[in-house]
Amino acid sequence: MVKVTPDPPDRSLEDSLAHASGLLRCAMATACESAENHTGVKRDLAFSVVHLIDMAKAAVDRSLDQIQSP
Repeated sequence: MVKVTPDPPDRSLEDSLAHASGLLRCAMATACESAENHTGVKRDLAFSVVHLIDMAKAAVDRSLDQIQSP
């Protein structure tokens, strides 16, 4: 059977963290936009997702900073 999707290229830890940070930045933009378009409980839930994404991005960025520091 022929594999249609190629294997992703090997990434360093730094590249993987930078990619994760970018994905979280996009998720943050999506969650913020969603929150702005809702009211009440749905708005609260969307902003709770914003908060969780922010915490995850901070953790990834701290790890990335530690790798980049000599």
